[in-house]
Amino acid sequence: MKCSACGTLNNSGAVFCRQCGSKLGVSECPKCKTVAEPDAQFCSKCGTRLVRSDETAGRNCQSCGFVNPPGANYCKRCNQKIL
Repeated sequence: MKCSACGTLNNSGAVFCRQCGSKLGVSECPKCKTVAEPDAQFCSKCGTRLVRSDETAGRNCQSCGFVNPPGANYCKRCNQKIL
């Protein structure tokens, strides 16, 4: 499975990326159950915020908006330095 955050190919059945630690696969909206990409911050159907409260402690990339893990210096999606 290809990681949507960093593009690394992982073994089938992997839950987390072996390169960046991002969760692999799809998630669903807690309100309407629409399937969403793991890095989506809002549901594309109903607009519900998808980012969990424990993820907001991470650092948002100023270039692409991706929520990176706490302590990240470079974005796991676009590789830009996080200010």
